[in-house]
Amino acid sequence: MRRLEYFCTIVEQGQISRAAKILNISQPPLSMRLKELEDELGVELIIRKGVFWQVTEAGRVLYERARKTLSQLTEIPTEVRNAADGLTGRILIGVSISFISYFTKVMPSLASKFPFLQFHVFVADSTTLEERVEARTLDLAIVLLPTRKEIFDVQPLLMDHFYAVYPSDLIPPPGDGTFGVKVLQNIPLMLLSRSSGSRMYAQLRKEFQRHGIAPRIMLDSPNVSVILGALDVGVRAAAILPLNQIPKGFHERYQVRKIEGILDGIQPAIINHPDRYLTAAAKEVMREILEEGVRNTP
Repeated sequence: MRRLEYFCTIVEQGQISRAAKILNISQPPLSMRLKELEDELGVELIIRKGVFWQVTEAGRVLYERARKTLSQLTEIPTEVRNAADGLTGRILIGVSISFISYFTKVMPSLASKFPFLQFHVFVADSTTLEERVEARTLDLAIVLLPTRKEIFDVQPLLMDHFYAVYPSDLIPPPGDGTFGVKVLQNIPLMLLSRSSGSRMYAQLRKEFQRHGIAPRIMLDSPNVSVILGALDVGVRAAAILPLNQIPKGFHERYQVRKIEGILDGIQPAIINHPDRYLTAAAKEVMREILEEGVRNTP
């Protein structure tokens, strides 16, 4: 590599004497390094006849390749440090189906802070995400509590609650001003979601059972856009969703009412495996999500 550096300097300076001065070495050793390089490659790199001096085609090819290689070598320490800090490379984030907005809301800020970092987002139910974090195939994940606290580092986010989103003429305004699950009796419902391991779906079903209600479930889906899209095309049903999953525009077009009396609401959390190394960028992602967790009001 030292001989390649010497060769590039000779080509750029156009004379061995000037290159020797730039490199702060005497001319004979520099000429010797050039001869060693030509002998090793078995080609003539520079034609030197008296005052005539010319880089051969082989020398031109070597110069272009060597300059590129040397440039890449000088960038390695910076790239390694950036990778260690998480400024480049990839961060693997798991997001529960129910809490996608916790990540999407902070994405603009993260993209600005880490323009060369790739965010790989894996969306699944909380049980699957826990398995991925335990297997150390994810840096962190946003899941629904409770989780196995003895295995993970857990940072709870603020409690979220279930809201009903429905056309204004579907449900008469409750007389006492409250809006409990009994108001939803005999109303077509759309729930999120019935995928394997969906604790939220199970919690809602349990809550209906606690009040002796057999819910009329018209649609269930792990994709909130399917439910919201059904509302927007005129399906007359009430969508039961966490507040963080309801876009602000829906508060203007539909009735959005908190469902009172559901035992504990739902609590998301960020989890990571204590034995998986987290870059500075991954820690910044966690910090931003934690801060965003206090802003899920409409």
